[in-house]
Amino acid sequence: MRRLLLIAGLLLALIYTCSLTLLYITSSLIALLWTGLTLYKKHVKKNSESYPALFLNSMLDTVYIVCRLARRVNLVSDVEALRLPTYLTLLLKPHPEVQYEKCAIQDDQVKLIIYKPTGELANDGLIVYAHGGGWVAFTARMYHSAVSWICYQSAMVTISIDYRRPPEHPFPTALEDTYYVVKWAQHNAKRLGIDPRKVILMGDSAGGNLAAATSAIHRDENHGFPPIKAQVLIYPVLGCYNYLMGSYLDKDLDNLRKYVSYYIAGDLSLLDTVGYPDKMWGVPAYWSRVVDPSEKGPEMLVRRELAVSPDNLRNCYAFPLFDDDPTDLPDTYVLALTRDAIRDEAVHYAEWLKEHGVRVRCVEESRASHGFMFLFGSDELAVEHLKNVVQYIHAVVG
Repeated sequence: MRRLLLIAGLLLALIYTCSLTLLYITSSLIALLWTGLTLYKKHVKKNSESYPALFLNSMLDTVYIVCRLARRVNLVSDVEALRLPTYLTLLLKPHPEVQYEKCAIQDDQVKLIIYKPTGELANDGLIVYAHGGGWVAFTARMYHSAVSWICYQSAMVTISIDYRRPPEHPFPTALEDTYYVVKWAQHNAKRLGIDPRKVILMGDSAGGNLAAATSAIHRDENHGFPPIKAQVLIYPVLGCYNYLMGSYLDKDLDNLRKYVSYYIAGDLSLLDTVGYPDKMWGVPAYWSRVVDPSEKGPEMLVRRELAVSPDNLRNCYAFPLFDDDPTDLPDTYVLALTRDAIRDEAVHYAEWLKEHGVRVRCVEESRASHGFMFLFGSDELAVEHLKNVVQYIHAVVG
């Protein structure tokens, strides 16, 4: 009987392994076919994006579809379905003229990668980078290529934060990790060879959210460190308030809803709440002027006690567009994508800051897709924007 059970177990394990292998092989073959079609339609016909951008985006889109199918038949968990496709980014290599070291701080809970160019530093500023990936999917290692290119192009010390991810570590853990790294860097300025008054916060997508929220906390906290010099937000997630209007319309928002729910609640309990005005708790001051009053809900969006600020709970720490008074935020560079579902959040945030006297540069790009940040170093459009960002950072740092 035991032998039969053992054999049955081995067979089940073999079937499961073969199923996963078949999944990966099938997804790869479909990805190659889909990539070829996309290259022909978008590049050959319209010449809208470069081959590297289209290739990676097509691969990611295709593998996401296959993973969704695998999730439906319970071959992978929901979180695995979100994380598995992102490993394609490991195909992108770091810049050869950048050296780096990995380290862990705060009792080894927070991991980071410190990048330094092999050549001479342009200045004594510091770029602190928070990666994207919906808070859930990506890691700092997956941004190895992109961040090393930022370091190379800027010729500045750059730190990439490997913050703890939801759903295992829901809000505000990733935010606390980001804020802690900024304070740690300023405290260890001499060791890093940087000026604590010249810290630039940068992030894309969910990382843009963390960068903007960290700027708000850093402004509000009485920590004794110099203020943040500037923040650079690349297609950031800043509001998630109303999915029924503007740039959200006619977009696939399934993953965005999952990411937000995992980040805030650690599960999918907010899946049918976030993004619907009649179910949301609270209205950011900016929206109170552009949204019909009947769409407003009662009180707050999300309130969780922040260990970094237990006496000053403000939901702008979860979604920075909810900041009622963005006065005294650092100089801000915002890159919004015309075709992006979250385009309006970035533009509204830039306008809201300008109204409160913050110096803002908002750039809108119509040719790129969400996620092209990975392609710094391999995509001409991404490199073009990176150079513009670096030029901005150098001008701010001086």
